[in-house]
Amino acid sequence: MKKIYLDNAATTPLDSRVLEAMLPWLGENFGNASSVHSYGRDAKVLLEDARDTLAAFVGALPSEIYFTSGGTESNNFALKGISFNRLGFTPDGEELRKYHIISSAIEHSAVIDSLEYLKNRFGFELIYLQTDKSGRINLNELEEKINDDTFLVTVMHSNNELGVINDIRSISKITGGRKVHLHTDTVQSLGKVRLNMKELGCDTATFSAHKIYAPKGIGALYIKKGTNIDKYIHGGKQERDRRGGTENIAAIAGFKKAIEILKQEMQSDIEKYNKMRSKLTSLLNETLGDSVIINSPPGNETVNPDDTYLPNMLNISFRPEKIKRDPETILIKLDLSGIAVSSGSACTSGMIQPSHVLKAIGYDDKSAKSSLRISFGRFNTESDVEEFVRVLKELIN
Repeated sequence: MKKIYLDNAATTPLDSRVLEAMLPWLGENFGNASSVHSYGRDAKVLLEDARDTLAAFVGALPSEIYFTSGGTESNNFALKGISFNRLGFTPDGEELRKYHIISSAIEHSAVIDSLEYLKNRFGFELIYLQTDKSGRINLNELEEKINDDTFLVTVMHSNNELGVINDIRSISKITGGRKVHLHTDTVQSLGKVRLNMKELGCDTATFSAHKIYAPKGIGALYIKKGTNIDKYIHGGKQERDRRGGTENIAAIAGFKKAIEILKQEMQSDIEKYNKMRSKLTSLLNETLGDSVIINSPPGNETVNPDDTYLPNMLNISFRPEKIKRDPETILIKLDLSGIAVSSGSACTSGMIQPSHVLKAIGYDDKSAKSSLRISFGRFNTESDVEEFVRVLKELIN
């Protein structure tokens, strides 16, 4: 039985070229980048080359890139690091009082759980902006909700379940004018759309390597020059004394190679994703009709799709009255047929539960629990899409 992997938003397979770039750093080049001898110097050169490579790719300065263990740590680092600076007193002895945070209702759990921790443990005030049916926040509402106590706004660049992209550039104009820190989670966006930190105008941004055919356990945080942020992991003086812990050089070498591949192949990747997304949309409409609801934004929404949606993702749900199986059974049966998709974010590990994202855009529990997220990757083909729809049709009927 041929196996088809259509869950690339959860993680991507390791590109063989990335693996090849990592192998020397898992073997003979084993030095610690903090050591002063030749082994350490070799690792240090690789570390800084990787920092330069990622910085250039996302329109940042090398000094603004900090390597972490992944997207979750980077989000925690940014949100808690900025917030902890609001605790305590000024040099004049006055208590710091800017305790107000604004976010959206469809953020990744790494953001929501961090914010809830800050609220429940330290008393930060927290507002979640609701979104429209497509998953975008209302910029006028954001502007209205910012007050004199607001110090942080965090809105994801692209949603990990719907693929919708928020207008971070316009959001940054609002926050910048009010001297409010703006954080954005770009984990799903890297490699799918063009990113430039200076153009976006954000203060911090999150990246993860395992979404771009590099290994798990490595990510990065962009921290705009001049940003006052608390150290999150204490210990050594690594990452310019902002993130303690010995750097994972082999994984960083893989991250670097993945970025180098994207420099050459990202445009062709995007064109391929768009074709598969368009084909999947057409086949679903032709074969399943009104049994399926397409939750992601339509592909013809704008001349420039990079502004509105990710090209490699489509979220669908089923009309309960039109199908003969419950959604959990469909997901399991797809897997038994060799087809891997997901019911939403992979970070709800093993639990099929109503998507908080779909509930936030207006779906009830039953409909929110019936969603499937199909996400394409570099190694998928259009025949994979055709086989998925064929099997799905059989299961539903």
